[in-house]
Amino acid sequence: MDSREQFIAWLNDAYSMEKSLEETLERHAKDAEADPEVHARLTQHIEETRAQAETVQGCIESMGGKVSKVKSALAGMSGAVQGMVNKPAGDTMVKNAIADYAAEHFEIASYRALIDSARSLGEEQIAQKLTTILRQEEDMARFLEGKLPRTVQGALAEAGR
Repeated sequence: MDSREQFIAWLNDAYSMEKSLEETLERHAKDAEADPEVHARLTQHIEETRAQAETVQGCIESMGGKVSKVKSALAGMSGAVQGMVNKPAGDTMVKNAIADYAAEHFEIASYRALIDSARSLGEEQIAQKLTTILRQEEDMARFLEGKLPRTVQGALAEAGR
């Protein structure tokens, strides 16, 4: 596998990651319906995530690659399971917030690596597209970080009743 093929493989990983997170975020947004601000931001990020997957797919295709159907199918199953994992717990919102915050930071690291890879290969246009995605992931991580203390305090207050 040469460096371009490796980069396409990594882009496929990013595409699968976005598709998996889309389903997880949909479930978490439903869980957050009682908190209009969090629900609205999650709903916005679902749309961003869909657009990110399309952007990554376009990057793959612009390099002559194809989206991996196997990785996409596995990502869909993974997203469905992950979205249901915290459901029975009384502290669902806290666990969702932690999972989403961790996922955003995983995405941030992934996109930073992809941007470096794109630049190393002379793919500046792809690097710019991925940088736009990176900024959205950083914005979402900051939002989640800001909401986590209130979410934790709410769960503790609820548990104390």
